[in-house]
Amino acid sequence: MWNKLLYYALSSVTDYLCEDNLAVNQHFRSQLEFAGKFFETLPQINLDVNKLFGDEELILFSATAYVFAGYPGASAVVLKGLTGDKLSSTERVLAEVIRYGDVNFPWENSKIGLTTSLVFSGREDISILYKQVDSLLEDAYRRDHDIDIIAAECVQKIIRQCWENATINLMPSFSDTDPQKWVLPLTARKVHPVLWSAQRELGKHNVFRGNSAVVQLPTGSGKTASFSLILRASLYRDSFHIAVIVAPFKSIRDEIYLDLKLQFHDEEVDINRISTELKFDFSDFSLIERPAILIVTPEKLLFMIRYDPNFLSETGLFIFDEAHQLDNSDRGITFELLLSTINFFVTDEIQKIFVSAVIGNPNEVSEWFNSGNNNVVNKLTPRKLEKVLGYSYWNDKTMHGELYIWNKLQEAKALVKFPYFFDPVKIKENKIQPDFTIKNRTKGIRWATALTTRQFMKGGMVAVYVPRKDTIKGLAQVFMELQEKSPILIDGNESVVALCKLFELNFGEDSVLVRAYRNGIFVHDGDIPDGIRGSLEFEARNGNIPLLLCTNTLAQGVNLPIKTIIITSIGNGEMELNNRDTINLIGRVGRTGVINEGNIIFMQNISSFSDERVKHALNSLAIDAPAEPLGSSLAALFMPTAINSYSRSEDIRASEWCVPEFLDNPMEWISNRVKGDSPSKAKAYRRLFLKKANGIWQIENYLMSIWNVIQEGVQEENIENVVKKMFASTCIRDDEFDLMLWTFKYLGERISRLVVDRHDVLTMSKMMVGINEALTIKSFVDSNDEVIITSDDMEQIITDIWPILRTSVSIKNQSEDSLYRFLLNKWIKGSSYIEILESWKLEYPDIRLSNRKPTVEKVYIICSQAFQFDMQLKLTALMEVITDPVKYARLEKLQVAMKLGLPKKTEQVMYGAGISDRVLARLFCEEMGVDTADYKEVLHWLRMNKGKIIEKFGNIIPEYFRSRIW
Repeated sequence: MWNKLLYYALSSVTDYLCEDNLAVNQHFRSQLEFAGKFFETLPQINLDVNKLFGDEELILFSATAYVFAGYPGASAVVLKGLTGDKLSSTERVLAEVIRYGDVNFPWENSKIGLTTSLVFSGREDISILYKQVDSLLEDAYRRDHDIDIIAAECVQKIIRQCWENATINLMPSFSDTDPQKWVLPLTARKVHPVLWSAQRELGKHNVFRGNSAVVQLPTGSGKTASFSLILRASLYRDSFHIAVIVAPFKSIRDEIYLDLKLQFHDEEVDINRISTELKFDFSDFSLIERPAILIVTPEKLLFMIRYDPNFLSETGLFIFDEAHQLDNSDRGITFELLLSTINFFVTDEIQKIFVSAVIGNPNEVSEWFNSGNNNVVNKLTPRKLEKVLGYSYWNDKTMHGELYIWNKLQEAKALVKFPYFFDPVKIKENKIQPDFTIKNRTKGIRWATALTTRQFMKGGMVAVYVPRKDTIKGLAQVFMELQEKSPILIDGNESVVALCKLFELNFGEDSVLVRAYRNGIFVHDGDIPDGIRGSLEFEARNGNIPLLLCTNTLAQGVNLPIKTIIITSIGNGEMELNNRDTINLIGRVGRTGVINEGNIIFMQNISSFSDERVKHALNSLAIDAPAEPLGSSLAALFMPTAINSYSRSEDIRASEWCVPEFLDNPMEWISNRVKGDSPSKAKAYRRLFLKKANGIWQIENYLMSIWNVIQEGVQEENIENVVKKMFASTCIRDDEFDLMLWTFKYLGERISRLVVDRHDVLTMSKMMVGINEALTIKSFVDSNDEVIITSDDMEQIITDIWPILRTSVSIKNQSEDSLYRFLLNKWIKGSSYIEILESWKLEYPDIRLSNRKPTVEKVYIICSQAFQFDMQLKLTALMEVITDPVKYARLEKLQVAMKLGLPKKTEQVMYGAGISDRVLARLFCEEMGVDTADYKEVLHWLRMNKGKIIEKFGNIIPEYFRSRIW
């Protein structure tokens, strides 16, 4: 059987060689993809009967088939580790040509390999390479060696195919630039020698010439490389002094920054990663001599524009990455208001690129984006290797787990059953798991998930997706219990051990998450400290993390070598995975150029209704159903909204809350509205209406930021024009639009009534809050200016401004605001999370928030959300109305201490220099013995004392931090 398939696979390659046309049709692509996968898999089967185990000739032809089929990333993966020991000289030439003359193979490059490198970097003429290949072919036919003849023919075909799409061949014409400008980056391997299909499509739509565009780039199509080409093309045409890349999350911002730093290393351009803090910590980029590329989050860019919109006049390029976040229920309004703000201050001629993998309605988005002055690039079909789709099911009759895999070749019965996929586990004398005989099936699902995961861990890294944060710890505990009852060997990698010890210093040895890490069960979630999460991702990329439990942080652009994803549930209500979310999530599996396989497995047995929804989701993926149309979070503000976002049992219409009384004073209106309701109902209503109020405050702040524009003529007419230009106006019913328009006009009238001076309005817009809160803060400062912030002592400053800061504490917890102030003081002094928890238990032993005993995880949430974010916003707003420079400087110091939870300058600089863990930063500062060191002094000390630091702290320094310091 293997012999027959071997001949079939090889004939797929030779059939393509006989074709004169370089383009690959779907028939050839399917055959070549099969050949690539067969040639890749066969050498991996370590059985006595398989005489081809480890055969490098098959590996080489796997890479060849993948190149012909249009999968250069898969080809690169296959060739990793190729030794060439048993390859002929002709076959080695083939390997070199596939990698465009790569010199990293463990043999001396051939003449053709060296020439290939020169040709594809623009330093040699292609005719010379063709002559060398002709000689190679003549020699192969003269020797009459079958495989060498095929290899030589493959060399010729690959060179012809690649030259047709060569970067040096296409980019100068695609971008109207001098070909010589591309030689250096191609020589330095900063730019890929050949354009992938997505990049060629961008070229055909004049994106590299400076045209604006709405671009649907499928996952794995080379987005980062496309960004680099767009930036280079603009640089080489002198089209920008400043370019801005907007990344929706800090993790994506950091990833883009690191990629671009490498790609533009030692070039005449500055790459800047702007902090996420809402404070003035950025330069006047209009004064810099060299071009600058800024990578920034939407919230920070909006703050920068509020503070100084003039820098936009120097900006010649905007790229909005993961732009489907426009429809994000939490941050979509901010993103839409940012885009609308840019529309006001930036002309349509400036290039703007709207990028996402999952836009279901690109034409509609394009009609609105940049006033419709753009191209739509959406004909890029996902060019990815097939992934395994299926679901895991517990069979009560056989008492075993079953796996069902989708087979696209079987139309009648598409699901192939694998019985006895996993066995149950005996956890007590008379108790086994999974157990679905009890009413609450949660525990059974968790056990079925853990046992399914175990099976897939044998083949590579597994990520287990959990839609709700509050359930991930319960799942981790089941994995730990399984490890106790049926242990598997955990690799004791030194760096991973250091990561676990460092996490323990942060959270304490009793933390559920720390215990999970020590048992090889790693949680990737927003409630994990940044430094720990960064270290975890680093170890995962290096193949040291076999298992990851995660929430939607995984879908936020994190690229890891994940072989399998187990989806425990598709969720309910606002946590439900729609098709767009699912496509984004599974895009993390089998990443192009990282791993060539991927498994997407859903869990069943939750309920019959949920199981049907799982099958529907699986079917949508199997048939490549398109993503849902992109909506508007701003429009959704005025649409019917579920009271209970999880169950969607009842809706509230906008006309029930969007009334003058609510808009005038949302907090008072909400308090009156929930009086007399049961605690659970009051909680649901308060949560819903606070979200509506937050949207209203954002609208107010937006109107204040463009107040000068609104005041040029008739205010109501100008506001109506503003609203009609928003994306929300394109995806909302007429009655909802009328209510939205009335709301904007009413809020504009309120601003006019409450604030007469234009300068005051613009000052308040920089406060990033609504008009009521801005006036409250201004009144507080006016009334207390002489008695507040008179001391350098940060605890005293917190006491002085606590009436403003305490409004960040949720209404239900404001009676415990003394606890919050106590915890904040511990936080700014640099106490670790576990130290803060111990202080809470000691000083406030009887206080429980939400009637739950205090945990270190709760401490982390308070610090990261209340102190680092919510109170930061209040402090930023307060600083806008402080005119005394001494008091302002004191608040700046408090602002940094609140953001990092570190009081000393040296600790703060350590953190910013790459030691992004509070415990490590504090320990290193103590070791340095200097509290006020600057950036250069810290870097010098770290480099000069490397051996001493590793000797003393090496057991708690993961490789992630070592790589950033040294």
